[in-house]
Amino acid sequence: MFNEIEKRANVVKDGKNNFTNIKNLIKFKRYLNYMYLKILGTGTSQVSKERVSTSNYIEVGNKKILLDCGCGTLVRMSQADISFKDIDIVFISHFHIDHISDLFALLWALKYPHLGRNKDLQLIGPKGFEEFYNKDIKPIVFSKPFKLFNIKIQEIENEMKIDDFKVNVINTAHTDESIAFKFIENEKILVIGGDMGYDENIIDFSKDVDVLILECSYDNSKELNNHLTPKNCGNIAKSANVKKLIITHFYPIPTEIRLEETKEVFENTIMAEDLMDITL
Repeated sequence: MFNEIEKRANVVKDGKNNFTNIKNLIKFKRYLNYMYLKILGTGTSQVSKERVSTSNYIEVGNKKILLDCGCGTLVRMSQADISFKDIDIVFISHFHIDHISDLFALLWALKYPHLGRNKDLQLIGPKGFEEFYNKDIKPIVFSKPFKLFNIKIQEIENEMKIDDFKVNVINTAHTDESIAFKFIENEKILVIGGDMGYDENIIDFSKDVDVLILECSYDNSKELNNHLTPKNCGNIAKSANVKKLIITHFYPIPTEIRLEETKEVFENTIMAEDLMDITL
């Protein structure tokens, strides 16, 4: 455990495992309240060996969270040494297959008694999620009674508090149910937009956040009402005065210019890659 703390907080120890100076002690204390993100999948339904479908792994408070669970999520978790057995909460942004297909696989994997899991699993999604689960997921995964642990289904419409952190959501311009998420722990704020078209509501929602993650499906040559372009992403980040913008959810295009086009508007932009680490 200490090696992981040292790795993430960049703490330097002396030979007696004592902190060498007050700056390292401060870093360690910050770690105790850290928010950690691993971007598992940065692609769409058109997966490749470099980019699987959308998924994000988040550690906040004492919870291990998946936000969306598209095709390839479990493979990327295995590659990252993240145990699917330990997930506490799965948030779903909307019901498109590139965001939910591995939710079936995750639930199927968790239902075997030899895993020894007994803690509840929360599945939280937008309006209509409970009906979607009961009609489209449960009959396939749990055709027989399941009693090893509880699966708690919840719909989120505005905000909820989970332990010592909060989750806020707003609707996005993509599907009837699609939502963006804001995670708030102490003074750290992460916004993950999910799929969306341009909508000024996301600007207010993302005001002054530490990290904003936006889909950037195509380059500026193709503009749609239900997806963002680099220009859209840059304008949102600039108007919201975010500290860092990360673009993701990439459809294959002939020449990769999305990062360059986004940075023309908002310089502090990173192009997400599968298995990328972000610590807030």
